[in-house]
Amino acid sequence: MANKEIDLIPSELRAIEVHKYYLSRKERREVSLEDAIVDFLINYETDFLMAKHIEDVKEQNAEIMKYKWIESEKEGYDIGAEKAALEWVERYGAIWRDEKESLEKNGFTESSIVIDKKEGLNIEIAVLADAARRHDAELYVHTSRMRYYNLILFGKGQYLNVKSILCPKYLETEKGETIMFIATGNGAKETLEEVERLIRN
Repeated sequence: MANKEIDLIPSELRAIEVHKYYLSRKERREVSLEDAIVDFLINYETDFLMAKHIEDVKEQNAEIMKYKWIESEKEGYDIGAEKAALEWVERYGAIWRDEKESLEKNGFTESSIVIDKKEGLNIEIAVLADAARRHDAELYVHTSRMRYYNLILFGKGQYLNVKSILCPKYLETEKGETIMFIATGNGAKETLEEVERLIRN
């Protein structure tokens, strides 16, 4: 990707997928992921992140109050909001944030396949895109040698939507390489199952 790299968290990618759906309905045509990303980042990202921050703080405070009640019951006295907050953040804060920003929590199903054929894999990406279309899903792929991609997820993995105009003709991998897939939509599970069959066979 030649332009500024787009680094997203799963909740942002989910919001972009929803935005793409409504943008396509509004414009009465299938809006590309690239256009949806640009429109979202320019017009909606700031408001989305602000609303997300407010919601995260609210949910976190509710978890802290729950923790305070449980620990106070154990101790036999009110441990206080400050102590509860400090303890909860130290013990559970990172776990809670990771869970909240997990792929599964944000409507994505994931799968990984290790290529075990000695000749590697050379499959047309259009075949993967057809599988996603048939099952009404969006499918993203990641390998360690991605040359073309739409976005970076979690600050590390480069992901390409198989319907993207950036796709090369073939997805090429070597023996021992792992391909990561994430899918979302009504037929996400079925898409991943079909893709795995295509690759294994």
